[in-house]
Amino acid sequence: MNGVGVIGCGISGLQLALRLQQLGVPATVYSEHDVDRLKAGRPRNFPARFAPTQQRERELGVFDWDFPDAQVHHWAVTLHTGAPRPLEFLGALRPPSSVVDFRIYLPHLLSAFVDRGGELVIGDFAIEDLAARHDLLVVANGNRSMRELFPADPGRSPHSTPQRVLCSGIYFGIDEEVPHSVDIHFLPGAGEILKMPFLSPAGRADVLSIEAVPGGPLEAARHLDADADPAAFHRDLLDLIAAHAPRLRERIDTTGFSLIAPGELAQGGITPVVRRGWARLDDGTCALAVGDAWITNDPLTAQGANLGSHTAFALADLIAGDEGPFDEEFCRTASARLWEHARHVVEWSNAFLAEPRPHVAELFLRAATDPRVADAFISNFHDPVSMWRALATPEGTAAFVATCERQAPPPAAPPKAPRG
Repeated sequence: MNGVGVIGCGISGLQLALRLQQLGVPATVYSEHDVDRLKAGRPRNFPARFAPTQQRERELGVFDWDFPDAQVHHWAVTLHTGAPRPLEFLGALRPPSSVVDFRIYLPHLLSAFVDRGGELVIGDFAIEDLAARHDLLVVANGNRSMRELFPADPGRSPHSTPQRVLCSGIYFGIDEEVPHSVDIHFLPGAGEILKMPFLSPAGRADVLSIEAVPGGPLEAARHLDADADPAAFHRDLLDLIAAHAPRLRERIDTTGFSLIAPGELAQGGITPVVRRGWARLDDGTCALAVGDAWITNDPLTAQGANLGSHTAFALADLIAGDEGPFDEEFCRTASARLWEHARHVVEWSNAFLAEPRPHVAELFLRAATDPRVADAFISNFHDPVSMWRALATPEGTAAFVATCERQAPPPAAPPKAPRG
């Protein structure tokens, strides 16, 4: 067997390579970046990895962050409805998610792959040049040339433009009302403001992210220039937070608030898209797409890294359980199998970009009055299939709430951290 060529070293590509290695299938990783370059540069994303992803990492022997500064234990949700008081609830995330900068995480996985005898080839490659070297090529790199190889699937891609424009950075100087918690503010018609604890290259810090509806009152954050005038950037950002999430603004120490370092900011727009999952190459062979080469979701539901991990393991099992050939039929069938799970993530993520439907708004109201509903809703972030089943229809929401109400009362809420 000539093995599998994996193009790209994001979470999908590296977990796929590590899993194939574990299953005895030869794999070669092709990457533009070595370990040192993966550690460098601006942040590209701010992943939260939920329990199933962490379990897969434990199976691979690469989970290395089982401590509070790299965890989220609660979500504090605020829905600003225009009423004098917003709708609020606190939900426990059981077990906690893991929040580790990919500039820490990805080099760790790549080093493990190489240390275990995996082949890493550094360079900029044309996919046609690699096809003859392997029984199967898997593309996990979402750069422009790869996107052209896998065109958008219009039946699965309802959006052609960004539904949010982002201003997301890693900061010092934000206090926590509840230890190890995410704060998310839903602002219908404007977007979302999120604060999340994060293990960064500079240690424990917080992600502060504004997801703005294009043309709405939060879009100004997308255009703030942190490099040209850092003081003005921080001042104008805090003014936006004060106007739209005043309780969050109260917990930010003006004198200590700053990006953890120059450049620790990501701004831009993301268009949610599902691309064709496989492609026929010029020589007649086929390639599969996973990760960013296949699906790009808005980060609001925090499912990108988790979908990438799930897809990597599922594909590795399909490859290891098949004697080949890894031809068009295999690629078509494998992509269809992977979509069975991925579609729940895509449909949920797209739904969350719209204003809440009445039955979802009712679920938020029930969560605000019943901690059992709040905890179950937040913990469902671990399971996108179950989450979408609960949110997709009024009947699903009613069944979800009824199940929660049959449970015993939850433990007491955690103590609030003292204000500094």
